[in-house]
Amino acid sequence: MKTKTFVYSLIFTVIFGIRATSQVMISNTPGIFNPHPNALLDIKDSKKGAIFTKADNISSFPLYNNLEEDFFGDLPSLEGAIIYNKEDKQYYKYDGTVWIPALQLGAFYNPFETRQKANTSQQWSCIGLPGLNTCSLGQLFGTNNRKIIPLSTIASRSQLLVNNLNLATGADYVTIPAAGLYHVSGVVGFSGTSVLGLGDNVSYWVNLDVSYDNGATWNTLAFSQTLQYGGLFIDVGQAGDKSASVSATVTLPANARIRLAASVSTEAVVSVYSSSTAHKDTFINIKKLK
Repeated sequence: MKTKTFVYSLIFTVIFGIRATSQVMISNTPGIFNPHPNALLDIKDSKKGAIFTKADNISSFPLYNNLEEDFFGDLPSLEGAIIYNKEDKQYYKYDGTVWIPALQLGAFYNPFETRQKANTSQQWSCIGLPGLNTCSLGQLFGTNNRKIIPLSTIASRSQLLVNNLNLATGADYVTIPAAGLYHVSGVVGFSGTSVLGLGDNVSYWVNLDVSYDNGATWNTLAFSQTLQYGGLFIDVGQAGDKSASVSATVTLPANARIRLAASVSTEAVVSVYSSSTAHKDTFINIKKLK
């Protein structure tokens, strides 16, 4: 009877707009009758939990707008809202400008971190014979296949997923703001098709380059190769299915520049690949550790 009275009172309050200032407790726990003194709403149950709003992916989130740099509109009054994303199985909170995953973008929270996405896509079109191809491994060390990834130069915090370091961004590089120990990482997502690969692997290369003289000269900081079976006849790639990542922990001076480069290697007769510009697929991430 007590439960029914509470439900009827709650419905009456919602429908008729009567102002309720007392605390509310929903409980199936025997012997507990009063809410915690610091709680406006106190839910107690040993077998059941609260269910929050759920979305299939970020495109289902409130304020989603793929025309925005960070994919979301700004609504400061929504700050503090929580939603569960079934795609990556974690909660997101809205900070007034963007939905932030509970696990953070760098796998753990770091207050000194910036993530910059690609601005435009790079293309790799390769034609040749098996064993001799314009996308062959030897081209990695030349200039025909290795391409620098252009970066978005937008610096407004409300348009970036993470921007706590306030890095200056050029057309294809970021500038380290202060000397320190940094964890630098980069990811490039690829999509494309290879025809008549005859079972050879497709290689995706990602490089992190560093310059200590304002871009006059560049050196390789770290590089990584990701292999994918190319298929005997046709390999049709889907966006986001192919990716390569690289990372390094290194001491950097102030004003050092970091850029991201990518390359494709295949012996297929015809290959056409492109890099993604989505935040989740292609980006450079800088964390200041100390």
